[in-house]
Amino acid sequence: MAQQHTSEWSKPENRDLRQNDTNEMLDMLLALDRMLVEVSMRLYNVPGRERSTVRKQNRRLHAAVRQHLPRLMKPARSS
Repeated sequence: MAQQHTSEWSKPENRDLRQNDTNEMLDMLLALDRMLVEVSMRLYNVPGRERSTVRKQNRRLHAAVRQHLPRLMKPARSS
């Protein structure tokens, strides 16, 4: 009898590992984005009051990414 090939990623115990890897990657990308925003504000001499506004907008953007990215990363169902 032929053995059915199953991918490592399709095993249930690896789903948590994938989620942790995804969360870690997202954390790194958002940290890189925060650093880029800070460097840009310094480079363009953004005043302190406006820096606060930019940081607030950046936090909102990051919250939206965290909320919606998991849904966007799910594989499309094949019919």
